[in-house]
Amino acid sequence: MSNSSAAGVQVGVLKNIWEHYRTYANTSVRLKAQQGRWRRWLLVASIVALLVTPFAKTFDKLDLDTVSRTLTVVATVLFSLMAWFHREVLGDDSEQPWVRSRQTGEGLKALAFRFLGGVKPFDTPGSEAALHQAEELCKEAAIAPDSVTAEEAQKNIPPAPLTILDYVKLRADDQIDFYSKSIERIRNANRRIVNIGRVISAAVVVFGALGALIAKDWRDIWTPALGAAATLATAENARARYRFLIDSYSTAMSKLKFAKTRWEVSAKKPEDDTQLIETAEGILAAENAGWVQQMLLKPVVPDQSTTGTAARP
Repeated sequence: MSNSSAAGVQVGVLKNIWEHYRTYANTSVRLKAQQGRWRRWLLVASIVALLVTPFAKTFDKLDLDTVSRTLTVVATVLFSLMAWFHREVLGDDSEQPWVRSRQTGEGLKALAFRFLGGVKPFDTPGSEAALHQAEELCKEAAIAPDSVTAEEAQKNIPPAPLTILDYVKLRADDQIDFYSKSIERIRNANRRIVNIGRVISAAVVVFGALGALIAKDWRDIWTPALGAAATLATAENARARYRFLIDSYSTAMSKLKFAKTRWEVSAKKPEDDTQLIETAEGILAAENAGWVQQMLLKPVVPDQSTTGTAARP
């Protein structure tokens, strides 16, 4: 396993591709974090608005007109902001920039390792082909990525030339470790979401009883709004995407482990090394393509996940 280009040529091509990878990876992380912050604020505002509305009506029935009017104004403002957020900030196309950034970053990262590994079409010198593919990936992204410092542009850059042991450690093992940690993180996040849903559901019972105590026959004012808040929080977080990510990551991790084991028990001839790289990169490309397709599906509810497979810095 080896790229037949001179070492100096490999270094030059690698630095160019890796810098572009770092720009798109950083852009993806920033955009995803930004989306997450907006969605969390929207979730909080939604619950507050849904709770303020029944309180306003209850205080009105208790002849506390000033308090009731104030709460009504607050609820109106929050609902207006929520509508604007949904339309302008968190619309159907809001996820596409960071998804495309991550997709491009992962494509460039894979290109770098395939070029260094000398697999087709880089089994010949292939420097021009690698640079051309990198350029095409950036064009397809149709996004102006963030700039990075010289230090950041070379962060975690693999050595050139690259040995098969380098590839196993820096690519296969690194991805296996990423999948393993991500699966655990997603499962923990899902458990937290379930607990939050239970707390909000319990609040429905508590505030429903409190509403009955204060307003007696006005109980119907409290429960529907709190029930809507509970439904919103649960639907916002407990999504099929979590299950998809866990299944997708688990499958990719298992396949990578099998590919690595097959190489470890092989004769470790050049063709075995090439087979490992081609198999591993095929597995990662399939996982990335499946993730992109899932993320670009129109969500039923806004997504405030922090568990998506954002490109790693």
